[in-house]
Amino acid sequence: MVAVVDMGSNSFILLLQHEGETLLEEVYEVGLKSIEDEDEAFEVASQVISQIKTKVQNVPIHVFGTAIFRERPHLFERIVRQFRLKGEILSEEDEAYFTYMSVDPSFEKSITVFDLGGGSLEVVRKDWFMSLPLGTHVLNRLFDLSLPEIRQFEEAVKHVESMLPSFTNPVGVGGSFVAIASMKRGKWDLKAVEGFVLNWSDVEAVIERLRGNSFEQVRGWNVIPAGREKTIVAGCAVALAITKHEPVKVSTKGFRHTVARMLEEGGIQRPWARSG
Repeated sequence: MVAVVDMGSNSFILLLQHEGETLLEEVYEVGLKSIEDEDEAFEVASQVISQIKTKVQNVPIHVFGTAIFRERPHLFERIVRQFRLKGEILSEEDEAYFTYMSVDPSFEKSITVFDLGGGSLEVVRKDWFMSLPLGTHVLNRLFDLSLPEIRQFEEAVKHVESMLPSFTNPVGVGGSFVAIASMKRGKWDLKAVEGFVLNWSDVEAVIERLRGNSFEQVRGWNVIPAGREKTIVAGCAVALAITKHEPVKVSTKGFRHTVARMLEEGGIQRPWARSG
């Protein structure tokens, strides 16, 4: 049995796995990208790690930092040291390909994986990847996407479109895609949204439902995790830019599933690096 924590800019995600079977998967919203003070960010992260350690006892916990911790490695080191955890900060390449492998573990498919976090958007094919500064917190800083008015949504969509590479068969990974699909379905159910196909009209419908409502009202719907209401509009901007070209298939997986499988099988492997 192994416990893996995906420590992202928007959220920390706990995955508890045994022999390839998911026993527990929980999302904890943290919003670290919007917290500039390191001590405050450490306190928020520590509260979540404390909850996780209470819930997962007598199981090794492996933590993996992404974009926010590539920017602030000292914060990651403080957390690991404080809680005596095993872990590492993933490079952009590691994060991209581990995420890709959660969807296509054998590198056989002709798909483009879009992994949307708070700090970046990774665009990954089986033989190529790029990391774009289009995370939800980044877009929130660049544009006024605040509820209820959502004043600069169209501008944000155009900005994303201008930076996207060409792609085919898109797969959307990350909490924002899951949240949009959940809003469309009316409830948060990871099993139900796995494989859900989002069209541009679905994204437009979610934006229209959000428009005119406050953060508190959206949170009160109890459809998406508390805190996600602050980033879902930015997530819709990215999703709409993608779905204008092709519908996107939603995946609830992520790099945590790949590294959990590898840890159970004996250790982390990077097959894309063999030729290097």
